[in-house]
Amino acid sequence: MKIGTRSRRGAHGAVALDMTSMIDATFLLLAYFLFTTSVGGQESHLFAQVTQARAGISGSSLSGQNIDVEADALGPLFRIGSRSVRSRAELAAVLEQLPHDVGVVVRVHSGPTVAAVAAAMQAAHDAGFTKVSYVSRGH
Repeated sequence: MKIGTRSRRGAHGAVALDMTSMIDATFLLLAYFLFTTSVGGQESHLFAQVTQARAGISGSSLSGQNIDVEADALGPLFRIGSRSVRSRAELAAVLEQLPHDVGVVVRVHSGPTVAAVAAAMQAAHDAGFTKVSYVSRGH
C-alpha cells in the first residue's frame, strides 16, 4: 500500500493547528515573568544591607531593640531590657529615648492578646521606628 500526499489529505482536507493552547501558554509565561520581576527590587535592597554589614559594622550594632510582650494577672506587660511598662504611652516614651536606626523587634510570648501585640507595634511606630519586626516566642 502506497501512502502519498494525496491520501493524507483525503477527505479531511489540509491539516490545521489550533493556536489557542500556544496563546494560553504564552500569556502564562508572560504573567510568570511579570510577577517574579516585581520581587527583584526588594532583594536588591536586602543585598545593600548585607554589604553594609560586611563593610565593618559589628553584628551587635545591627541587632534591634527587643520588646518582650507578656501577660500576667494584671494584663499586658511590655519589657525592654530591665524596664517593664504596662501602657502603650509609657512604652512609646521609653522607646523614644532609644536609637532608632537599628529598628525594634517585638517578641511575643504565650499569653498576651493580639491587642497587646498591636499596641507594642503601634508604640514603636509612634516613637519613630521605621524598622519594626515581629517574632512569636511560644513557651
